[in-house]
Amino acid sequence: MGTQTKDRYFLKLLIWFIFLSTLGVGGGIFFLLFAVVPIEQHFTDLGWSQFKIDSVMKYFVIGWVVFGMSVSFLYFFFVLKKNHWKSAGIGVGFTILLFTGGLYYFLNTGTGLVQSSQGEVVEGERFTFGPYPEEDLLKKLHEEGYDGIITLLNPALPIEKPLLDKETKSAEEVGLTVHSLPMLPWVGDNSGSIEKIKKLISQDNKRYYVHCYLGRHRVDVVKQVVNEELGETIDVRFLQPTTLERGSLFHFADKNILMGPYPTDEEWFTRIKRGGTEHIISLLKEGSDSKWIEKEQQTTTDSELTLTQIPLQSPVSSAEIRKVVDYARTLDQRVYIHNFNDPVPILMLQALISWDKTLEGPDDFSLSCGNPLWIGRKMMTGCTPSEQDRKLLSSAGVEKFVDASEIDSANLYTSVKHAVESKKLTYWIGKDALQQQQIARIAEGLLYGSLTRGVEFVDNKLKTGITTKHERNLLVGPMLTPAEYETFAQKNGIARIVYLHAASLQTNEDSFFVKETSEKAGIPLSQIDLEGDYADQLLPLLENEQGMTYIMTDASLIPQVNAYLKKY
Repeated sequence: MGTQTKDRYFLKLLIWFIFLSTLGVGGGIFFLLFAVVPIEQHFTDLGWSQFKIDSVMKYFVIGWVVFGMSVSFLYFFFVLKKNHWKSAGIGVGFTILLFTGGLYYFLNTGTGLVQSSQGEVVEGERFTFGPYPEEDLLKKLHEEGYDGIITLLNPALPIEKPLLDKETKSAEEVGLTVHSLPMLPWVGDNSGSIEKIKKLISQDNKRYYVHCYLGRHRVDVVKQVVNEELGETIDVRFLQPTTLERGSLFHFADKNILMGPYPTDEEWFTRIKRGGTEHIISLLKEGSDSKWIEKEQQTTTDSELTLTQIPLQSPVSSAEIRKVVDYARTLDQRVYIHNFNDPVPILMLQALISWDKTLEGPDDFSLSCGNPLWIGRKMMTGCTPSEQDRKLLSSAGVEKFVDASEIDSANLYTSVKHAVESKKLTYWIGKDALQQQQIARIAEGLLYGSLTRGVEFVDNKLKTGITTKHERNLLVGPMLTPAEYETFAQKNGIARIVYLHAASLQTNEDSFFVKETSEKAGIPLSQIDLEGDYADQLLPLLENEQGMTYIMTDASLIPQVNAYLKKY
C-alpha cells in the first residue's frame, strides 16, 4: 500500500470517526430532548412505575445506538469507501453542526426548554436561591454587593462539569468567589457538603447566591439548612407528591405527617428530604425486610434523619396501627411513616389520622353473597348482606349501612359526598355490579383521588380539550360543559374545582356560570384570577390531600398551567 493510499485510508477513518462521534452525541442529545423525555413523560402520565418505564426506555436508547451505528457504517461503506468526497463532506459537516447545536442547546441554560423547568429566584437576607447563573446574572450579583456563589453542581456528572468550569471562570472575571459544594440529586454523599454549608453559614455574614442546575431540588435542601441554622423562614415552594414508585403517598400538612411505601434512592432526596422531613418511622420487619432495613439505616444517617423502627406483624391490626399514630403525634418534627409496598397498613394509617378510625380485614374479605369492594380503609360496597354478614362487617369497623339500590345515578354523587363529610365508615349496598363500581369510583375520587396512580384520568377527552394528570389527586383540564359536571366530574368523584380565570379570555358572565353550575352539582369551587404570580393562591389550595382537585381553565392556557405546576 503506497503512502498516498495509506494517507487516504487514515483520512477516511478519521472522517468516519468524526461522523460517528458527532452523530452519536449531537443526535443523541436531540433524541433525548425531543423523543426520550416526552415518551417517558407519557409513560409516567399513564401511571407506569419507574421500574417498568426504565425497562421499556432502555430499548429506545439501544435503538438509537443501533440506528447511529447503522447510519455510520452505511456512510463509511457507501460514501467514504467509494470516494464520494463531496457527499462525505456534506455528511460530516451536518453531524458536526448537529453536535455543536446539541451541545449548545443542552449546556446553554438560557434556552427556552431549560428556562421553562427552572425554579424561581428566592431572595433572603443573606442567601438568594435560584438556577444556574449565566454571566449577566453574575455581573448583576456583583453589582448588588454579593460576596460569592455557592454552587451545588457536581463535577462527577459529565453534563455539569463544563457548566461548573464556565461558571468558575466567569465569576473570577467579575470578582465573585465560587464555593463548590457538590451535591447529587439523591441522598448518598451529600452530608459532607451540607456540613460545609453549615460552617459557611456560621463563620461570616457574607451574602451568597446558592444554585444547582434548575434551582429546585438541591437548592431546597440548602434552604432548609439555612432555615435551621439561622432561624429564618425562607419559603420552600414545594408541591408534595402523592405517588411514589412503590405506591401512594399520603400527607397531612397540618399534622406534619406523611406516609407511604419505601422510597427509591432518588425519592429519598426529591420527595422525602426535600419536603422537610426530619424523622422516619419504619414499619419494616426483620427477616424479609432485613436488606432494606440495613440500607435505610445508612441512608438516614447520611441525610441526618432520625430513624425509629416499629415493625408491624402480619396481618396488621388497628390496635398496632394506632400505636404508630399515637407515637407520630408526639413528635415535634415532620415525620414520614412507611413500610415496603403493602398498601393496607398505609391506608389504615391514613384513615386513623384523618377520621380517627379505620376498617380492618383482609383484601379477600368474604360475605355469603360475594366479596365486597374495598374503598381504601374507609368504605366498602357490595351486595345485600345477610344478618350474619352485617355482624361480620360491623366487627370489621363498619358504622353505617346505606342501601343505594334506589338512588339514581344523578343523586349518587351527593349521597356519597354526604357520607364522606360525615366521616362514617360505610358499607354501600349496590343493586348490581355496575352500581357498585360507580359507588367505588365516586367514593375513591372524593376520598383519595385515585389509588391506581390516576391512570383513569390520563388524557380524558372532554368537549373543549383533554385532561392532564399531575398526581393521583391533581388534574388539569378544560372548561366543563353543564353535562360534563355530571358525566365527568360527579362520575369520577371530583372533590373540588379550582377555576383559573383569565380576564382576556373569559368574562364575568363566565365566572357566574361556573359558580352557578358548580353549586348545582354540589362541587366546591375556588376561583383564582390569572394575574401576577398566582402560586401564592394556588399552591395552598393544592395542599389539601383529600380527594381529587380539578384545575379548570381555558383550553389554550392548559399547556402554560401544566408547565407552571411542574416547577413545584
